[in-house]
Amino acid sequence: MEIAEPEQQQLGRYRIERTLGAGGMGVVYLAHDTKLHRPVAIKKLRDDATSATARARIQSEAQLLARLNHSNIVQLYDVLEERDGIALVMEYVEGTTLKQWMREASPSLRDKLSLLIQLCHGLTEAHSLGIIHRDLKPDNILITRGGADGFTAKITDFGIAKSLQADESITREDHVAGTVEVMSPEQLQGYPLCPRSDLFSLGTIAYELLCGSRPFDKGDRGENGPMALAQRVVHDPHTPPQQANPDLPEPFAALLDRLLSKNPEQRPESAEQVAEALGFLRTEGSNTITGDYSETVTRLLRKPPNKRKRLLATLAGLVVLGSAGYWGWKEITKLEPQYIAVLPVQIEGEIRGGQELKSLTKTMVKQALIGSTLNLKTSALVAYEPEKASTLETQLSALRDKGATGAISAKLDCAQQRCDINIELINPANEKIINQAGFTILPLKRPESSYRISSAARELFTKKYRKETLPPPMQKDDYDTYLAIASRIENKNSFASDEASLVRLLNKYPTHPNLYRAVAWLAINLYIANNNLDFITKGLVNLERAKAHNVDQALILELEFLLKSQQENPEGLDRMIADLQALDFPSASLLTEYARLLYRKGDHKESLQIAKDASVINPTPESLYLLGINQYIQGEYEKSINTLMRCITLNPQHWSSQSLLASIFVEQGDYFKGEQVLLKIPAEQLTWYEHTNFGTIYFFQKKYKKALQSYNQALIISPDNATTLGNIADTYLSLGDHEAARETFLKLKNVTASASDAEGKKFFALSLAYLGEIDPAIKLTHALIQEYPNNTNIKYMAAQIYALAGENRSASYYIEELINQGMDREWFSLPVFSQACVSASAAVKAALCQ
Repeated sequence: MEIAEPEQQQLGRYRIERTLGAGGMGVVYLAHDTKLHRPVAIKKLRDDATSATARARIQSEAQLLARLNHSNIVQLYDVLEERDGIALVMEYVEGTTLKQWMREASPSLRDKLSLLIQLCHGLTEAHSLGIIHRDLKPDNILITRGGADGFTAKITDFGIAKSLQADESITREDHVAGTVEVMSPEQLQGYPLCPRSDLFSLGTIAYELLCGSRPFDKGDRGENGPMALAQRVVHDPHTPPQQANPDLPEPFAALLDRLLSKNPEQRPESAEQVAEALGFLRTEGSNTITGDYSETVTRLLRKPPNKRKRLLATLAGLVVLGSAGYWGWKEITKLEPQYIAVLPVQIEGEIRGGQELKSLTKTMVKQALIGSTLNLKTSALVAYEPEKASTLETQLSALRDKGATGAISAKLDCAQQRCDINIELINPANEKIINQAGFTILPLKRPESSYRISSAARELFTKKYRKETLPPPMQKDDYDTYLAIASRIENKNSFASDEASLVRLLNKYPTHPNLYRAVAWLAINLYIANNNLDFITKGLVNLERAKAHNVDQALILELEFLLKSQQENPEGLDRMIADLQALDFPSASLLTEYARLLYRKGDHKESLQIAKDASVINPTPESLYLLGINQYIQGEYEKSINTLMRCITLNPQHWSSQSLLASIFVEQGDYFKGEQVLLKIPAEQLTWYEHTNFGTIYFFQKKYKKALQSYNQALIISPDNATTLGNIADTYLSLGDHEAARETFLKLKNVTASASDAEGKKFFALSLAYLGEIDPAIKLTHALIQEYPNNTNIKYMAAQIYALAGENRSASYYIEELINQGMDREWFSLPVFSQACVSASAAVKAALCQ
């Protein structure tokens, strides 16, 4: 397209010579500075680009560029303000764009690395000032001659860049502005950005430089449009670098994998760290760009700093780097964490030996697949038990919520004495098969078959994840003993005598990881069945023997964590998590399970913190939901809403999050919005909780009979549910049916009399108070408030009980707290609260009593 010549010939002291280029919002001119006698580039708003957004962007660019002074960033010289807009006077860079340079210059590997290092230096400067570029792409990088590398790269076009402290009110449009092919997943989803978003964009540039293609093109070169590309960037893995370029050395592939991580937390910490790693590679590889290059770099990286320096000294032409570069590279090339689940084993056909042998074969295959995951680096096994008869699609959807990055499935087609087995590694994110293997096994030769299955399943993963060797197979009788115990553990019907059998097997096979896993889960099963912590103590003692036999330290730490987390007041768990992370163990799923356990115990404050840690490492619908529900219980409504919206963005069909979101809207008094959210949930997915929420909406709309219908529907699904019974009793009181209310409170008292959890104790105290047993109700209320001081539900209960007891000042105190945190005044329209106005504070009287 031909670019029109400039209409103006002079802008202040700048004489315009010609048009360099034009974009959607501006025109760039080449001009001459008549005062300093130098060429400059002037970027001016087009006459027809007068929107507030365009003006805001160019003003923002001026403010940001004024703070930047670096050789790898185009410099701002002056700002011209005129009646028809503003213009930026910038350094004129005579050269070409990176896009043209990649196509025409045929740069060497060293030149490519030098260019990337220069970009890192420019980004480091911007990030140090709190500035994120947000549209780093080849068209926005200019290459000119000169400099230590023979050329200089300069980052330009900060038109949609933004300071981390910038006013977010400029435009919501800015929030997702940028070029799809280089935008990070979080930018495409409209999330707040940090400097690591620019590192993702840098990764797309590095990938194209080193691999010759784009990471998410999938062969269509964008023919399916930007929306399809955006979906791939957010949900699909990038094409493995060594698949795009088979000659690419592994350290480069590891670097690209880290830069292109979906989770910002898994990318390198800074552009400076990336520059150190690239500098290491450039120096070490400058004279060895052959097949020996990868081996040389790998040897150097595996040695500790002092040995590495001695090795470097013997390699001609190589410059010794400081340990900072080495450790920067070591950090950046860490393997991407894997979260692997094992799907239910499917068997078709018949096996000689009948149903018993068929069941044993299923257990054997599953344990072999689990064993394969225990022999992978930087990988964690995701605990998962699907509902019976659930489809593969449903199972993969559940695993997406858990943050699983891979799922192993096994299907067997059996004919009496032999079975053809097909093993698949599936990506839950897109439900595509990553790798697969097929072969024949003999069900009666279980140890040999198990070993072959574990070996084949391990081969489905790339070589860099595989540990060096698998443990040798057990003898047949020993293996059958182990399988019988594993089957009972899976079915939760373990025997206390199983412990002695496992100890005997451990003495014989002290390096077998499956046995240690069985020891831990046996202890947990026996503890739950017998409510006896001695089983946990014995399990921890049995794990100790692993330390004398060089068993994988991360596995044993994980199992110790699982056991200790069952204790009443476990100590040292934070230290164990830190130790696991230092060993590159993917800790997110472990933290999520621990947060869930704490939530069930009623320790919502600690559960909130653990869920927050898990969601930072790997933000999955499960970890975000746990974070959101704990925020809700702690009264942090707005934080909970934001967290749940993130969760729903990841999975719009995460019905638990939708339901909890509706609950918050109802508590805030927005009954219409709450009902609209609930109506999104399919009828077959409605639980007692959703029916109870519908009832609460109708209750506060004073549609009491309709509310009772919804509550009774909830009781059909969950008979004797304390929450629903309490709501039914409140409804009868509002209808003036005191006899029906009393009968319901009597039933509630009986249902919750032996409750040990906070929710059950809360309803027991309420039933006591409404039945006139004030003293024990007050005593239990004091205990619950002391144990759960920030729990919204406990505070609401306390307000009711104190009002019933005539302690109106105490009732008023909790009413005011709840109103201040965002609970709607309608929640205090129950008859019991009418008495609270007698001694209420001014704030409560203003809200409720006038």
